[in-house]
Amino acid sequence: MQYKIEQIGAEFSNKAITGLEGRFNKYSEKGYEFHSVFQVQKPGCLGIGSPSITYLAVYVKK
Repeated sequence: MQYKIEQIGAEFSNKAITGLEGRFNKYSEKGYEFHSVFQVQKPGCLGIGSPSITYLAVYVKK
């Protein structure tokens, strides 16, 4: 099994959702299936800035 993980952000406009659909379709054409999304916290710049929340999409190729 092969995995692909992609940062997809935390805020979505209608245009961003359409872009995400396009990326999901692109990976599907390459044989990947959508697996899950999970939330992570990214540290701030040099570890001293404010942390931010983002989401990661996981795809799997069997």
